[in-house]
Amino acid sequence: MWIQQKPNGKYQYFEEYKDPLTNKFKTVSVTLPTNRKKDGDAARRILADRIRARSAHPVKQSSLSLKKLSDLYVAAQKQNRKASTAKTAEHKMRVICDLLGADSVVKNLTAPYVRRQLSACRSDETVTNVTFNERLKYFKAMIRWAYEEELVSDISYLEKLKKKPEPRKAEKAKYLEGDELQQLIAGMAVQEWRLVTRFLALSGLRIGELIALNDTDIDLFAREIHVTKTFSLVTRLIDTTKTETSTRDVYMQDELFSCVREMMLYKQKNIEQFGHPSPYFVATIDGGRMHYDAYRKYFSENTAKIVGRSLSPHALRHTHVALLAENGIGLDAISRRLGHADSQITREIYFHVTERMKEKENAAIKNIKILSNSYPAKIKNA
Repeated sequence: MWIQQKPNGKYQYFEEYKDPLTNKFKTVSVTLPTNRKKDGDAARRILADRIRARSAHPVKQSSLSLKKLSDLYVAAQKQNRKASTAKTAEHKMRVICDLLGADSVVKNLTAPYVRRQLSACRSDETVTNVTFNERLKYFKAMIRWAYEEELVSDISYLEKLKKKPEPRKAEKAKYLEGDELQQLIAGMAVQEWRLVTRFLALSGLRIGELIALNDTDIDLFAREIHVTKTFSLVTRLIDTTKTETSTRDVYMQDELFSCVREMMLYKQKNIEQFGHPSPYFVATIDGGRMHYDAYRKYFSENTAKIVGRSLSPHALRHTHVALLAENGIGLDAISRRLGHADSQITREIYFHVTERMKEKENAAIKNIKILSNSYPAKIKNA
């Protein structure tokens, strides 16, 4: 969006968009009396609405192909969603069009056909129930959007398309026990990745949130980490946080505070040695952002070698939940710290940990004798 001041003193806001049907770039505009922040926010909303209206070309239901619907849906996603979300949707739509047939007429789709095709294999891949459910989720989202936009009139067959049962992973597989975490950190030979692992386990930040941190996001005086953005693992660009509640301040407890100080000293030594200042909290020796793929590979290999199961860095976020639960922190406080409005995964891990703690407590109490047989009760004579 860009702004121009008109001769009468008012401000005209412009936005460019690509017509999804003609692939030509067009412009919409709106004029507002002032140029304050709230005016900019209002202009974005108005322009987005105008773009949506102009992009909603009438399409005859009888001839609407799956490819045409997919293009319209992806265009809408790009206008209304984060870049990473839209890119994921675009990839999923390509897969769905490939499986169902790009030229398929949308109004002629049936539940048996969709179910069969979404279960099909592409190339050498193995299609599990998880794969099918993921495809089905995106297909349903597109068809429901089409119904809301009056591009299709009947979507009742969606009710016949059910998710397939997925194997339930043990909650323990999602996180590291306290002793496992200590063994892992002790066994990591690379200091940078050892510090990153400690930080993620102690803070609960997503790996993308860590990569996006700048030095200015670390407030040692207030002992807070300001999480306001994330590094998208899809687009490989800095983006807004996953949700509104993901924008948050994370308090640095003593262990995390100490870890952050060590990370700062480590970065400063690298700058002194290699001469590449960087605004990033975690930086490479040449001053760039931390490389996610390098850490993911290192973490996966070391968890497999040291704790016996290969994990992704996201397991450290789950580990944080487990460690806080074991220390008596309530679910609501954990959810706020992680930036969750509501998280089923957080809830599952939390209750798994607390139930396991109850089992240990019950086992410890089991053989305790409150009224010992060595102290027989005195019977009062009648």
